[in-house]
Amino acid sequence: MEFRIATPQDTPQVEALWAYCFEPKEDPFFQYYFSNCYEPDNTVVGIQEGQLLSTVHLRQYNLNVRGAVLPTSYMVGVATHPAARRGGVGGALLTSSLEELRHRGQAITILMPSKAGFYQQYGWDLYAHQWVQTMSLEDLRPLTDKTLSFGLVNDVEQWTLLDPVYRAYTKNLCGYAERGEKDWKRLLSSFFAEGVHVAAVKNDDNIIEGYAVYRLGAPEIPVTEMVYTTRRAQQALLNYFYNHRSQGASIRWNEGLHDTGYRFHPDGKDGHATMPYMMVRVVDVKTAIEAIPINPDAAMMPITINIRVIDKLCSWNHGVFAVTIGGGVTPSVSYLGESTDEIVELTIDIGGLSILLMGAMCASDLAFEGKLQGEQDWITYLDMVYPKQNTYINEWW
Repeated sequence: MEFRIATPQDTPQVEALWAYCFEPKEDPFFQYYFSNCYEPDNTVVGIQEGQLLSTVHLRQYNLNVRGAVLPTSYMVGVATHPAARRGGVGGALLTSSLEELRHRGQAITILMPSKAGFYQQYGWDLYAHQWVQTMSLEDLRPLTDKTLSFGLVNDVEQWTLLDPVYRAYTKNLCGYAERGEKDWKRLLSSFFAEGVHVAAVKNDDNIIEGYAVYRLGAPEIPVTEMVYTTRRAQQALLNYFYNHRSQGASIRWNEGLHDTGYRFHPDGKDGHATMPYMMVRVVDVKTAIEAIPINPDAAMMPITINIRVIDKLCSWNHGVFAVTIGGGVTPSVSYLGESTDEIVELTIDIGGLSILLMGAMCASDLAFEGKLQGEQDWITYLDMVYPKQNTYINEWW
């Protein structure tokens, strides 16, 4: 199978494969996506005997990782026609995509898995989970606040009302998507095209403290994004949904795993679950390590660590890297080769390195899981170099 970047002439076959594997062409999201968002030059396709049988769409984002903003491809629409499955096409498609992203100079890539196990074998690991809270609308009452007023956002130009809330919510988090005007307008346009609603709550000074993205039409009201700057703002949003008892029976909302409000629920035995949300993978080890800042307290004096990276999919990542810490806000890296006479202090697989850099786990956690090996002193030092972060992201495509 030949893999390449799509051309405009491939669009009918790309649409047909998406419709076969995901939503039909009549679906509102399909119509919106291929009319407004599809980009052939950000799509990798697999062609065999003139037939387009495999695709991955590379949605372009800017991710904030430990304070650095990294251009990142979010892989969506990873699809292979059933006629071409079970022949290694999935792995070959992902390898070709990583080669393309390396050529573009991107450090990491992300994807939302339908089944994490499929991607873990290729070096992706989960860096973000979300809380999924499910409650009957009647049971919301003890969690509500009536001091804020409600309003609806119904125009893309109102993105400026939501942006300060999102920025405040993500200020101390890691791995989230930076949203500029273009991103907000695309997001709101897709909401409105699908009939999704956006509600906001504001205080007496007319300052918005929170917003929620939700859909009506079924007994359970799904809320796909709930963002707030204060706890009372979240409780005001829950009050807003409590007022929908004539339009639904229950509510399901997502929130960041860092949120600890669940500790104060009056009855927390039911309705609380975690959802595997986003996976990350290093595209290029040298580019990634040199792009992501370290804890400055760990860089008091220059020190070099030789780290062996295990990457069975990408040969350019497989081998020993000399990582020098202390010359700047990020390390400098040189590739010593697949084998070397130099002493190797640490060994880590590519998935472990990915979530270490992202901040989902620290070195000691990875050592416990068997994804990092080395002397304890080096592991402890790496804990200081890359301290654990509160990771969060809420982009769906």
